[in-house]
Amino acid sequence: MRNNGLWLAAALCLGIGLTPWGPLLLYPFTLFTTWVHECGHAVMVVLMGGSVSSITIQPDTSGLTRSLMPAGRIAQGLVASAGYLGATVVGCFLMAATRVEKRARTILRTIGAFMLCTVVIWIRNPFGAVVVLAWGVALLALSRKGNASVPRFVLSVLAIQVALDAVYDIRALFFPHGGRSDADTMARLFLAPSWLWAGAWMIISVAMLGWTLWVTRVPLARRR
Repeated sequence: MRNNGLWLAAALCLGIGLTPWGPLLLYPFTLFTTWVHECGHAVMVVLMGGSVSSITIQPDTSGLTRSLMPAGRIAQGLVASAGYLGATVVGCFLMAATRVEKRARTILRTIGAFMLCTVVIWIRNPFGAVVVLAWGVALLALSRKGNASVPRFVLSVLAIQVALDAVYDIRALFFPHGGRSDADTMARLFLAPSWLWAGAWMIISVAMLGWTLWVTRVPLARRR
């Protein structure tokens, strides 16, 4: 059976996004993507041997991860890249996971539990704590729904929205509007213009999403 839920979620997200009230209706999902983005930075910091001081998520959907990092340029570059590319990886993973209905509950439960953990260990502003706490509780509750199709559809919507936001957010780097971005950090570290790094992240993200859609186009039961 084909994963109709994923395509329905894609049509729903794209359709809503084209309406005048789209940004408002999709606002909670945009905040979810911000959390994914900042956690991408935070997880990479930990993997590089550093420590995370705080994560903040603002009402305008911007976020900031403060951390103590090793001095190496490569490590700092990996951390700077882990926000946008990390969101793409999560979007691709969730898209692939929607193909197996029995995994939807487990994945939603895992994400929800991790969100609650980040409220305790990383999130340090009231707005961010409320948003992440609300999402964590909601996902845990949805993972317990009796109808198995509900968790799977929710997972499909998250997958599509995170994937779309990941690419859209990179696009915004080509039109800077004040403040230092991750691409600016890469430019400072490696002496190449920020637009070059934004372009590289865009190409990688689009390639990853295209590859994921190509690989998952055939139902698991038909693959050999």
